[in-house]
Amino acid sequence: MPHATSQELIITPFAQQEGKKAKFGATVTGADLENLDEATFQILREAVYKYSLIVVKGQHNLNPAKQFELIKRFDPDAKAQHGFGAGKGSKLVGFLGDIPFYGIPNSGGVNLVGHGYQGPDHYGLKDVTIRAVPQSRVHATPISASELARGQTRFNSFHFDGSIYGAYPSRVTAFRCVKAPVGPPLTVRWDDGTGRTMRCQAGGTAFFSGEQLYDLLSDDEKDLVDHSHWEPAPHPFAWMGTRRLRSSGMGLAPGGETVPLDELPEWSPDKVYTFPMVWVNPVTGAKALQIFPDIIRRLHIRTTTSPPSERVVEDLEEIRLWVNDIYDRIATPEYIVVPACEEGDMFLWNNWVSRVAGG
Repeated sequence: MPHATSQELIITPFAQQEGKKAKFGATVTGADLENLDEATFQILREAVYKYSLIVVKGQHNLNPAKQFELIKRFDPDAKAQHGFGAGKGSKLVGFLGDIPFYGIPNSGGVNLVGHGYQGPDHYGLKDVTIRAVPQSRVHATPISASELARGQTRFNSFHFDGSIYGAYPSRVTAFRCVKAPVGPPLTVRWDDGTGRTMRCQAGGTAFFSGEQLYDLLSDDEKDLVDHSHWEPAPHPFAWMGTRRLRSSGMGLAPGGETVPLDELPEWSPDKVYTFPMVWVNPVTGAKALQIFPDIIRRLHIRTTTSPPSERVVEDLEEIRLWVNDIYDRIATPEYIVVPACEEGDMFLWNNWVSRVAGG
């Protein structure tokens, strides 16, 4: 049920949709993010971690610098810049470097994302035309242009947010919808032999929960992920080379070659961090499984059940098959939420959900 706070916020959990198993998300009304006092921020912080994703309504006039300031409050010790910065080409960030990053001037680190011409002056960006990363750049078997024209699409690349090399993942991410795409709903296809599809708002963003994924594991699997870590490659998105994603947008397809480490741009071992597979919610204590399937170079596996074991997995095909098996349990229509998005909406989510553009 909706409940009001002393700051006049109303927080309403997402309604459970028929046929859905997703159990996260809430809508927030009554917030003024332009003038956010500490008490109200703490209420929003608790809501982000309790519901994993919140949609704060009515933020049409929010200054981009205030958006970045809000995210910094979730992680005060983080560097005051966008994780990927700007001006990095494909040699450093792979396919992500194929399109320019447009940082909003004087915002601290807010980037403009979307598609098309953005007008003569968009918060200081003059006559900018932007484009999204095409599925043909990331999928092993891209959907055809004619199918796209008929309203068929796929999820591009499920991910959590972080540049990874020399940086830790963000705690919380935000985007604000300035201009919503106009058009009929799209049909998202898995194209994996299951016949799975789902409907999606044009320009929508899909989410699934790492906490729910953890709950889908067996007891032995929970023991393994509780005690194990994953290690990315240096400059991981460049290291991916010619490897591509499956048609579902989650997990790697067979084939492709990574870039040899000695052919990558200069890198330092002390900037290659090893990350836990499981993250603990600082408010609820719930565990979330959160790894980045596309860029794993090694798995550091440890179990405590009888008999205890430890090993390092470097075989990329073994890693691919194990990760895909885990994520196939959650990357299904039943567990995926594509919230309605209106102009002025601010989406805030903790980084233990995975997300992807829906088309």
